[in-house]
Amino acid sequence: MTTQRPTGRPESGFTLTELLVTIVIVGIIGTLLPTALVLGLRFTAGTGKRVAATSAAGTLGRYFYGDVHSADRVTTAPACGVADVIVHLSRPGTDVVYTYDQPTGALNRVKCTDGGVVTTLLGRFDNATSTHPVTLSCGAETSCTSPMEVTLTVQSDPAAPPTALTAVRRSSSS
Repeated sequence: MTTQRPTGRPESGFTLTELLVTIVIVGIIGTLLPTALVLGLRFTAGTGKRVAATSAAGTLGRYFYGDVHSADRVTTAPACGVADVIVHLSRPGTDVVYTYDQPTGALNRVKCTDGGVVTTLLGRFDNATSTHPVTLSCGAETSCTSPMEVTLTVQSDPAAPPTALTAVRRSSSS
């Protein structure tokens, strides 16, 4: 049995037209891809900061309500070796201080007892966009609708409205 070879030109390789089209497509992708990557990384970094700030506000809320409920006094006086105090909540044998460290963006809860000092990092805020993301807006030297309330205002994103965390104390001896 004899096999015949196909007549005409063999189909191996690329034509000049196919090669030029491929080069143009690769060139377009090569110029657009770095721009898309840079934009994607910028978006991701901004989103990461917003998520971290939201997480810090949520963690603050988890501690804040219990601390305020058990507080006998609410001040902004220094305690636990911390001078830059947002709010100082005290009860017999325990002082709890919330503080913001602007250079690092760290929001901390410092608890002082007779047994020692425990500092808890509640989260980090973007210190470039906000110098004081958490402020005491009611409860110590500031007047409140109810003397039993303590309100912290959290401004995690300058473009978004602030969040107010209001907790009620069980006693009002301050």
